[in-house]
Amino acid sequence: MKATEALYLLLPLVLWPLSFIVLKSVFIYALAASTAILAALSLILFRKKIVWVRGRSKLTVLAFGAAVSIVLYAIFAAGGSVATYLGLGSYVSSVYASIYGSSGAGVSTIVLLALIGVFEEIYWRGGLQGYAESNSARFAKAPWMASTAYYTLVHISTLNPILVVAALFVGLVTSLVAYKAGILASMMTHILWIEAIVIFFPVIV
Repeated sequence: MKATEALYLLLPLVLWPLSFIVLKSVFIYALAASTAILAALSLILFRKKIVWVRGRSKLTVLAFGAAVSIVLYAIFAAGGSVATYLGLGSYVSSVYASIYGSSGAGVSTIVLLALIGVFEEIYWRGGLQGYAESNSARFAKAPWMASTAYYTLVHISTLNPILVVAALFVGLVTSLVAYKAGILASMMTHILWIEAIVIFFPVIV
């Protein structure tokens, strides 16, 4: 493995605790910067491995991504109720506090969330998933498993069990969407879901 590949693969292990813990007071800006770095590296190093659209028209792909975002939101809405029942509501509230505390809930937050959605998909479901598909015998036929597992793993550093579970569901759904239809579809899913869950229809517990 080349040094540049190792850096590319290991960087989230540094950027996630930096964004979620060290720079928590400016969390959303830190995460936007972190994911922008990862997306830029993906486009520089592994642009040819990124599948933007897979076997469908762009309109069909975007519609598919939008439909999946509704399902993903429904899962999280139900998850909020489960978290409350289990006495874990404070962990959900702390996620919202980190976002609203660093940037509020205005236009700038809407834009930053959309950018984070785009950047995350370019790295996790684009470059990283493409790398796993072409460089790993174990994950060649199911690269979505590699991206889902790693995406979940890095969220352990947030010290928030709800975020870890959330990462598992978001990672699994968007990775499968990208695998089936390309990252334009998973971008649509990610952006619509995150805007709904954070800004327009938050799950407040």
